[in-house]
Amino acid sequence: MREAPVGILGAFVAERPYLSIGLLAPGLAALAVVGARQAGVGAGETIALLTLTAALILVAPMAIAAAAPRGGFALAGFAVAILAITIMLTATDMRLIQLPVSIPPPPRALVLAAFAYFAFLAALAPLARNVTRLGVLASFGAALGVAGAAGYLALEGYLDADGGAIAVALALTLGVGTGVNVAADFSNFFAAGENRQRAAAAAGHSAVAPSAFSLMALIIFLFLYSLTAYEGALDLRLIWAGFTTSAAAIGTALVAVVGGLVLSNISERAAVDENRRRRWFAERWRPMRLALPASTAMAAIAIAGVFFVIAAFEVGIIAPVRFIVFILLLCIAAALAFVSVRTSTLIALNLAVSAILADYAIAVIGVAAPTTGDRFAALTLAAIALGALTVSWRDAGDTWRNARDIVENALSDGLRRYLFIVGAGAASLYVTEYALSWSGAVPTTIYFLMVSLIALIIAPAAMTAMSARFRR
Repeated sequence: MREAPVGILGAFVAERPYLSIGLLAPGLAALAVVGARQAGVGAGETIALLTLTAALILVAPMAIAAAAPRGGFALAGFAVAILAITIMLTATDMRLIQLPVSIPPPPRALVLAAFAYFAFLAALAPLARNVTRLGVLASFGAALGVAGAAGYLALEGYLDADGGAIAVALALTLGVGTGVNVAADFSNFFAAGENRQRAAAAAGHSAVAPSAFSLMALIIFLFLYSLTAYEGALDLRLIWAGFTTSAAAIGTALVAVVGGLVLSNISERAAVDENRRRRWFAERWRPMRLALPASTAMAAIAIAGVFFVIAAFEVGIIAPVRFIVFILLLCIAAALAFVSVRTSTLIALNLAVSAILADYAIAVIGVAAPTTGDRFAALTLAAIALGALTVSWRDAGDTWRNARDIVENALSDGLRRYLFIVGAGAASLYVTEYALSWSGAVPTTIYFLMVSLIALIIAPAAMTAMSARFRR
């Protein structure tokens, strides 16, 4: 069996997990404290509120979902207990019941948001239960990295600005996405026969390319956001602050998950769970596989192209020059990160079509549209999720497989990553709305979910058509 490559970063973290975690955690905590003390009145309270909100909405639901029993009456009782606790906390906050202790309950808005994210993870369990268990430290690492970087944002004066709030939402999503990618790759390598330490090291190495693409996409967004928000002026301080925030979240999540996997007592049950998950997905995907041969996929893409042209003429393209530049730069970034022109082309075309169709859907439905800057933020999140899905398609391509085999394998691995990032993105946007009072969070979330849904509908047909047309 060919051994999985481990790389320098993966090997370092896997061989020295205590040192890696011990270097990052105290440094981030110190940065948060320094920022809270020196940034002025209210900075400490804002950083504390951001940290607690992220812990309640992102960290707690993932930890609870990871601790859920595998099935049967135990799982049903667990779900009932979580629902009962949610109802009790909500009723307490509404003054309908009185707790025997004097500790004030969390606001019901946060409780309901945390329950919604938990329900999403529970619904995703058949496809991603092993990723949730193996990557449970992903959200913790992302929250810790953002908490530390928030101190730097406060020092630079961006913590209370819309640009800082968007940077925090992106960083939280990127951190969770990185940890999920590590957990998914670990399950693949471990099921293939690698030992725990080598599988963790290889998973850390495999997460470098998606993380690099995510950071490049972030820089592209911040560049365009700065030009849009400041009327053509380029704010390099905002770009650096946003990059630092995301880099801290990504690095901490990667180290936390890789180190946690090395230190955990993971048995062969993890490999069994991964093999059962693949079999479960293959059985559920079979009807779609039979209904989507290459000819049908090409016809579906042609129909999507017709709708794209109609939508472009009906609603136009918002900020067309910057939109085209954004798509082109993302295409270049994906080609550099994933070393694949096919992958970058699929990401760029799918995102462009989904964005225009989402603009048309918003115009038809009549919901509030995000501002131009917020629109690019939503498209950046969608591009990052598409990157995680499409790189699985790149890795699934083999000359001896037909197009439908390639797409099935790609979606079996990539769909869980995609859905995880989409869910974490929506939750992260709410975190910034509540903790940092970002007024554009709701329309941005709606637009992001629309783009993500349309992109997910287009992806199987696009992958099938391109796999049949460009066989390696």
